[in-house]
Amino acid sequence: MTTYMIAAIDVHDGEKYETYKTLAPPLIEKHGGRYIVRGGERDVVEGTWPAGRAVVLEFPDWDSANAFVDDPDYAPIAAIRHATTTSHIWLVEGPEGGGNADGQQGYLLAEIHMTDADKYAPYAAQAPGALAPFNGTYLARGGRTRSVEGGMDLDRLVIVAFSDTAQAYGFHGSECYAPLIKIRQSASKSNVMIVAGL
Repeated sequence: MTTYMIAAIDVHDGEKYETYKTLAPPLIEKHGGRYIVRGGERDVVEGTWPAGRAVVLEFPDWDSANAFVDDPDYAPIAAIRHATTTSHIWLVEGPEGGGNADGQQGYLLAEIHMTDADKYAPYAAQAPGALAPFNGTYLARGGRTRSVEGGMDLDRLVIVAFSDTAQAYGFHGSECYAPLIKIRQSASKSNVMIVAGL
């Protein structure tokens, strides 16, 4: 199943970080990955999100994503990032038979800590219907996760792809989604960001 790496990268030394940006892509490609978000405009619309650039990579499967972050050849490259940034990195597995990011340029990223699964269930059941008018596609929806760096405890990671950020904002601000936000917020602590893709 397609797997995504989400990163929040707060750059402290932009000049040296450029070296990382040059060295990382060939290794990402070696493991079948590609950038779908790479420092595009971001807007935290609910809760909080770690500071810095938003980066999202798409890999063909869970094993490929883990092979990239654990590749010994990546360690010296990652060391450059560690020296020049503060980073939070997570992996999340997409749903079986899920789509991919082809042709999509707007994303809604959510990190959700459920506090009441029973109260959350109606939200989960109704959210796809609210997405439909905006042609939103779930790339990840509570699949297997791994916190690679940053020490943040994870519950559910969600990635929804849209044709552009206008569609993402349209969905998040829509009348049909407003009551669902209330349900979600009553049953979870949610951190939601809209970000522009490539």
